[in-house]
Amino acid sequence: MSMLSTLKAVVAVAHALLVPAYHLLARHLDYAEPGVDYFDRRHTERATRRAIRPLERHGYRVTLERAA
Repeated sequence: MSMLSTLKAVVAVAHALLVPAYHLLARHLDYAEPGVDYFDRRHTERATRRAIRPLERHGYRVTLERAA
């Protein structure tokens, strides 16, 4: 990895950390941890497909029904 690409990566990570921190401080907000299942709650269909895929790779046929 060249020095220039290393510096770009450092700046990108710093930017990713500083922008949310700035907005929290500027708006006088407290940080609220979204939780472990944040991604799954936000993208339920994608999480379902991600859970089914390994079973299908192992030769299982998966049929889903909504729980009552």
